[in-house]
Amino acid sequence: MTRLSIPLAAIAFSSLAGLSLSTPAAQAADFADCAATLTGLGLAAPVAANACAGAQFPADLSSCTDRLTSSLKLTAADSLAACRSVRKPLAVASCAERLQAAGDATPALIADGCRLSLVPERYANCVLGLGDGLDLTRDQLLRACSNNGDVPRRIYPNFTTLGETQRESIPAVSPAPRP
Repeated sequence: MTRLSIPLAAIAFSSLAGLSLSTPAAQAADFADCAATLTGLGLAAPVAANACAGAQFPADLSSCTDRLTSSLKLTAADSLAACRSVRKPLAVASCAERLQAAGDATPALIADGCRLSLVPERYANCVLGLGDGLDLTRDQLLRACSNNGDVPRRIYPNFTTLGETQRESIPAVSPAPRP
């Protein structure tokens, strides 16, 4: 090592050590805030406790639930169901708020579409983009965008979503006979 690399390594390590890491008290506060938000929305204490305890990021779960309840006018239970089974609850909330603000659509369809999409931002962009160029209802656009896109068709070409008919099968290639 050169004389210069040792001080640089020390500076780099010391700056990493100085990063603000989440303390146990802050983590406990996230769970407490989550429970307070969910019970404030009218959910029973045991429901709030189970939901917050099972969340990787309880603050995100409670924020998503609160945002869906207020923007989509869903019940707190329905909002919680949409937020608790996803990797990124805040992305689901942002998707739902964008689609609700854009106009007339069924709130449950908005929540389901955003929840089921692997990339909620892309789903919202699909609905809003198609809405600019096509004369379809918002619910028709929600269904069209939820049936296309975030599915592994390149890996598994016969993949279908619920309500979709089976696609034409790709012929299987037989292995070469052994000599």
